[in-house]
Amino acid sequence: MPEALFSGRSGEFPTFETSDFAGEGSFYFDLVRLEDRDDIPRGFLHRHNYYHLLWMTRASGTHTLDFAHFDVRDHAVFFLSPGQVHAWTSSVKPHGYVLNFSTDFFARMFPRADDVAKLPFFQPARGNSALYLTQAQHDGMLPLLREMESESRDRRPGFPDVVRSCLLILLTRLRRLCPDDEAAGGIGPQQALVRRFATLVETNYLRFETIGQYAEALCVSERQLNDAVKRTLARTAGQMVQERVVLEAKRWLSNTETGIAEIAFRLNIEDPAYFARFFKKQTGLTPGDFRRKHCRPLD
Repeated sequence: MPEALFSGRSGEFPTFETSDFAGEGSFYFDLVRLEDRDDIPRGFLHRHNYYHLLWMTRASGTHTLDFAHFDVRDHAVFFLSPGQVHAWTSSVKPHGYVLNFSTDFFARMFPRADDVAKLPFFQPARGNSALYLTQAQHDGMLPLLREMESESRDRRPGFPDVVRSCLLILLTRLRRLCPDDEAAGGIGPQQALVRRFATLVETNYLRFETIGQYAEALCVSERQLNDAVKRTLARTAGQMVQERVVLEAKRWLSNTETGIAEIAFRLNIEDPAYFARFFKKQTGLTPGDFRRKHCRPLD
């Protein structure tokens, strides 16, 4: 059964809304072999509304993720959070695994927000969306993937617990390989707060209207939140939200032919002229100039 695909109105990114191999409702985990799927790789730009991990045992090509380009090669691992726009190709038949897990599954694995903040590859703003493993690193973690594959296939009593445990071990071992401040002794409370804030921005930047709403959701004061962001990233909490809005605008401008007024509307900006001024202030280019420079419309 193919994944459920929501194509939306003309000009929208195709979005895979549900994953299809291992679960019902909104709580699911999937793992399949790349070599078993004729519809993978997907060379067209698209999104997923779940977490997506690509484990390459054998592949050769390119991966486009938002505005970054990565080599697809043997022993590469790619991490995608819900909503990111990507496409990838391979000139050889890819071998490896694709893992999909819903936001509900992820939240069940990491009930404490600080735990999620420790995974830099699921923090899009941190730029750790790809890892290139050595042969030994790849082979050392491969048994975990095979164990999850076996448990998902056989569905013996307690298999969800085994899958969650194996996935947690896999993500922890991958986290150790990330160039990250944890290697220097762990992240402090302010850094953890900023990562939690970044995760909240990703899911609520079109819903929350004030920084106070983010602070309330994080159980801190607005001043505490702003201080943490300034000390950690040398910018304000408001600037982080604005940057996320600009990223979404860039996605639409460079990858679709959707009208500028419609893009502004999708970003909850009612005045297209204000959107144009806001975008130019953030990027140095008008929306039209940015589109002409970067446009890659979907086929």
